[in-house]
Amino acid sequence: MTDFSTIDFTIVYRPDLNILVGRWMVEIIRAEEVIQNYVQLFKAADEAHGCRFWLLDARRRFRTSVEITTWVNQQVPGRALEKLGAEIRIAFLLAPHQLLTDSPPFPTLVHPTAGHPMSAQFTDEGEAISWLQHQQRGAYPA
Repeated sequence: MTDFSTIDFTIVYRPDLNILVGRWMVEIIRAEEVIQNYVQLFKAADEAHGCRFWLLDARRRFRTSVEITTWVNQQVPGRALEKLGAEIRIAFLLAPHQLLTDSPPFPTLVHPTAGHPMSAQFTDEGEAISWLQHQQRGAYPA
């Protein structure tokens, strides 16, 4: 598989779990950088046989912004359907202090027409992986 990682954002496909793992290694607050990270994730997902189950480790990204959250909420679900041909599921891995900050919340993706959740937030990586595996077994329609 092609390496779509950067120094600031690593991407690894776990074929044993059928999960794409993206990890922000530094604080990133510019929307352009985060958008480019998602572009790279879609490329990696496509190469990983359309992998639509993502674990995004944002523990080193202390904050997000309204611009970033809005872009992710508005663009990612539709792009997933377009690029991967199916709904995506994202487990956001956050540090406990990120849930208590007054900065904008990390995205909560909702299917644009069906209204069911397409993402969840976790502070434990094992719980995040378990949620993704539950999604793989069909908790929601594909």
